[in-house]
Amino acid sequence: MQIIRLENTCSTNEYLLHIAAKQPGWEGIVVSDYQSAGKGMGTNTWESEAGQNLLFSILVHPSWLPIRHQYLLSMAEAIAICEVLSGYTKDITIKWPNDIYWKDKKISGTRIDTNISGNHISDMVIGTGININQRTFISDAPNPISLWQITGKENDKDIILNNILTAFENYSTMLREGNSDAIVKRYHDNLYRSEGYHWYKDANGEFEAKTIEVLPNGTLRLQRMNGIINEYMFKEVEFLFPPY
Repeated sequence: MQIIRLENTCSTNEYLLHIAAKQPGWEGIVVSDYQSAGKGMGTNTWESEAGQNLLFSILVHPSWLPIRHQYLLSMAEAIAICEVLSGYTKDITIKWPNDIYWKDKKISGTRIDTNISGNHISDMVIGTGININQRTFISDAPNPISLWQITGKENDKDIILNNILTAFENYSTMLREGNSDAIVKRYHDNLYRSEGYHWYKDANGEFEAKTIEVLPNGTLRLQRMNGIINEYMFKEVEFLFPPY
């Protein structure tokens, strides 16, 4: 796919959504050194020092993917990032729904914007920020970390990007060929808090639970210590970190 490189843009996702509206069927990637209004999922923002990190979005048209299973493509991208970053350091995991963590610190976040036409997905823009070489963070984000802070080394952003795109293409092909079970398994194999009980918070308060699974539609299933299983969609449950 074509790669567009920018020095600055308000949001790589917004840039590609504009292209999707003007050039139906076009697929590609946009990479920017800086985003003046980078967005995370929901109302979250993304802090990134100019030129230090990876900021990119991918525009695809997965009409072959059932709408109810669109989260599988998010899984594929998360696995690709997790796999590549794991080549640089240990303890890289996927935090539901699609963040990448090192231990209890966030190194990468992804926002997905989807357009539906009729009964199929017409456009999907997957926008990702990965903290690569940034040395300090000044926002009020609770737990950011960069690859430089972990390894103490400068890392080549282009190499990391190319490896992620290659891995994402491979996992996307697996999905297209019907191997969704393999994608789901790899996702769970790399899932943050995949073992043991941990603290969470929902509309009814704080509780301890363990992860049962993440369904292909993105639903997180947690089992409380009393055996009750609850299901959550994005923003319906919060991960709590020590000190509680």
